[in-house]
Amino acid sequence: MPLDMLDFNQRMRDHGFRVTPQRKVIIQAIWDNGEHAEIEKILADVKMREPAISPATVYRTIDLFIERKLVIANRVGRKTVYEIVSDHPHHHLLCRKCGHDQRVDLAQIHQLVDEIDREYHFVVEAEHLILSGICGHCQNL
Repeated sequence: MPLDMLDFNQRMRDHGFRVTPQRKVIIQAIWDNGEHAEIEKILADVKMREPAISPATVYRTIDLFIERKLVIANRVGRKTVYEIVSDHPHHHLLCRKCGHDQRVDLAQIHQLVDEIDREYHFVVEAEHLILSGICGHCQNL
């Protein structure tokens, strides 16, 4: 699914960004690597498309995208993965064995978060969660 660059260019402008060729290449690389893009793959894609963009520029740009809430970073195991912020908030169940990614109903997560808030008086900032474990298929192997 190709990224609608016109839409994303407008989103960047709406968040106070100048739209530069480097930012376009970097956001396209994040998009092309799916919902859980790893930095190594992003760097390889950027280098292939535009070799003059340094890894430092990629890191700084991703940090800026995260700061301005255009990209989300999550830890999955020992890795950090990146995802473009969706217009439709969602959460994931990610299988550690096969990598299967199942989206989770927002209402279920919010119910859990509300229970944690009530019981522990702790406000969870659950904008985007990735819960890892073993899927039903892998459990049955």
